Amino acid sequence: MKPRILLVGKSGSIVQWFEDARDGFEDAGAAPAVFALNGNTPWSAMGARLAKLGGRAALERHLLRQLDASLKTVKPDLVVFVQAYWAPAALFDMVRSQGIPAAGWVGDKFGPQAKERASRLDRVYYTDSGFLVEAETFGFADDGAYLPHAVNTRRFLSGDVPRTDRIAFVAVPTPHRVALLQQLAFPIAVYGRGWNLLGRTPHDVHNGWLARGQLPGLYGESLAVLNIRNELNVFEGLNQRSFEPAACATAVIHDYVADLARCFEPGKEVLVFGGVQELQEICERVRRDPALVRRVGAAAKARVQAEHTCAHRAKTILRDFGLECRKP
Repeated sequence: MKPRILLVGKSGSIVQWFEDARDGFEDAGAAPAVFALNGNTPWSAMGARLAKLGGRAALERHLLRQLDASLKTVKPDLVVFVQAYWAPAALFDMVRSQGIPAAGWVGDKFGPQAKERASRLDRVYYTDSGFLVEAETFGFADDGAYLPHAVNTRRFLSGDVPRTDRIAFVAVPTPHRVALLQQLAFPIAVYGRGWNLLGRTPHDVHNGWLARGQLPGLYGESLAVLNIRNELNVFEGLNQRSFEPAACATAVIHDYVADLARCFEPGKEVLVFGGVQELQEICERVRRDPALVRRVGAAAKARVQAEHTCAHRAKTILRDFGLECRKP
């Protein structure tokens, strides 16, 4: 019998981590169900918005009623909170009161106040090794583990399309990203809302949201994809853009973070820079040497398929809770 998993989190985010986690558990052989804090359906989303008008306590009561109904319907073997520290602690208490194991997966920076939530979970997974250090510094229970982001291979696949000479960067602007691109002379195709902050630069700026469904095509057509860390939200971790272009056999040009070497072999599976001058040199080399980016993209794709899919992450969680899915 397939293990029953209830995923709790917010649906419809730009990166769709919640939806990718659901696909990952299904691909891993489990039977996942979802409880979206902001509503699984248009009707339930309206209910959540109306409850929110009554204040925090009213919203919490609404979510508790909805979660109780989901737990009784699904009867899960495990509840997984995606972006766990966003959820009200009372939801964790309800799960614990019914004797159901609960895990959390955390991908944003947090403060010492998150200790209350961490203590209510049987295990907490962090996408950034620096978050583990923070949890230890804040005196959290020793139940944390490193579990990076991954790629949903249902959505991101390599296609047989010709590549342009474009190096693409899809992200929200942060001070570090803006400063780096303002110094970079090599033209980058930049996508995302708010990039008018760049001012006069050689870059091809597309100032607006890019739908996630457009990303596989953009990545597949690009010569390479740039990934500059979000210094406001990570210490040493990777994001989805570290993996998704690779699934499209597209080389990633990545600034240095310590977790990169945990997931890829620098120089072979990813191109790494430490500053603007090194980034400039890599971009120029990439344009001169398309064979290089083909080799790096192919190696990255092989590594992702072997180790970094959403199904791999789901299998890790299932194994930790003794819920491994075995083929008949």
